[in-house]
Amino acid sequence: MTPTGHADTVPVTRVEVLDFVGELFGDGPVSRGELLAAARAEDARPLLYEVLDAALPDRPLTGLADLWRHVDVPEDLAAAR
Repeated sequence: MTPTGHADTVPVTRVEVLDFVGELFGDGPVSRGELLAAARAEDARPLLYEVLDAALPDRPLTGLADLWRHVDVPEDLAAAR
């Protein structure tokens, strides 16, 4: 949760996505299920899980560029303003 206690109002960013699922990329394609399982296992906040669940395709992603084609979030909080 954020220091202000409003985790549901802070937008999901690429930095946050990478914190939870970034390590999965690098050894070949990553499935939707693997990405969602990693986010849940790492205790991602509900909004991040919801964004991934809504955006990820039902096919393996080949890398980060492929991920960002589907997960359209700002790079960081400064970019979200």
